[in-house]
Amino acid sequence: MKQQIYIFLFFLFSLFSGFSQTQTGTIHIDASSEINTLITKKIDYNKENRTVDGYRIQLFYGSENGVSSVRNKFASLFPNTATYVDYESPEWKVRVGNYKTRLEADRALQEIILNFGDAIVIEFKIRA
Repeated sequence: MKQQIYIFLFFLFSLFSGFSQTQTGTIHIDASSEINTLITKKIDYNKENRTVDGYRIQLFYGSENGVSSVRNKFASLFPNTATYVDYESPEWKVRVGNYKTRLEADRALQEIILNFGDAIVIEFKIRA
């Protein structure tokens, strides 16, 4: 039994003595200038193209035939509001606006729905 205790104590001593040893050194990473250029470009892109959770108003979804007429009608009625056309198989979608809050989107919807009766507010990633 004493021999087992000594072995156990030796094991614990060995384990804890290993933690007290510290190693110091220097790591040098050689990276090509192309990698640094890509990293810089990615950082700049992320700064310019930040997205946040927000809302857009969807005016239309369906075949490609209806997209241009809905988009042109909206642009003539609301020239200061951004318009986006997206294709999500198998349908085309016309979405408008970049609203940060649901309240802001609902207020805009009240005006838009007078001309586009099927318009709905959807959650969407918008530019910050």
